Amino acid sequence: MEKAYLTLKAMIFQQKIVSGQKLIYRELSKALHMSITPVQVALARLESEGFVELVPNVGYFVKKIVLKEIEDLFDVRRILEIHAVELAILNQNDECLKKLSEKIKNHKAYTIHIYDRKKLLLDAEVHLQIAVMSKNYEIVKQLQRIFEHIYLRSRVELLPPQRLFLTPPVHEKIFKMMKAKNVLGAQDILGEHINEAKEVMLSTLSKDEGLVSLESMAL
Repeated sequence: MEKAYLTLKAMIFQQKIVSGQKLIYRELSKALHMSITPVQVALARLESEGFVELVPNVGYFVKKIVLKEIEDLFDVRRILEIHAVELAILNQNDECLKKLSEKIKNHKAYTIHIYDRKKLLLDAEVHLQIAVMSKNYEIVKQLQRIFEHIYLRSRVELLPPQRLFLTPPVHEKIFKMMKAKNVLGAQDILGEHINEAKEVMLSTLSKDEGLVSLESMAL
């Protein structure tokens, strides 16, 4: 059961099954080399988590992410991370600062010309490390869920590539503020960083929806 769930989730992440695609039990069972029952259980679990949706009398589809959902996810993300960075500063030590520094360097070192999911996962690891440093593991769990929805269900390759060069310096500024135990400074930079990411993602999704509409009209 767990294998079917993890494999289907990975297929969404890798865009082997895409937004709006109908998921047929028989085809998935064949692709996963397992019976239909674990596939059904996995799809039900993915539905409960919001990755797929069940249309009555029609079947399961990969759930499309919409503008309002992106907006809501980023708003909750900002609230959680602003609180997390304050707790992280209060609880920080040399070891966890070293881990954060390593994750910031790993993100910066992965140089590409167009966004891919690995780049965004490395970015998420930076933010999740701050959450781990807060020692509030409910925040960590909620942020993991938010990142999964934003990064698994969005067409990340459409994000503007210039942001690839803007993010690493921001991570480094946040780190410096944290190391200096400047709570307000870290919160201000982090909050602005998340707001900018939200606007970029909303703009990208709007353009994507526009392209889909034009393609539909052409057909």
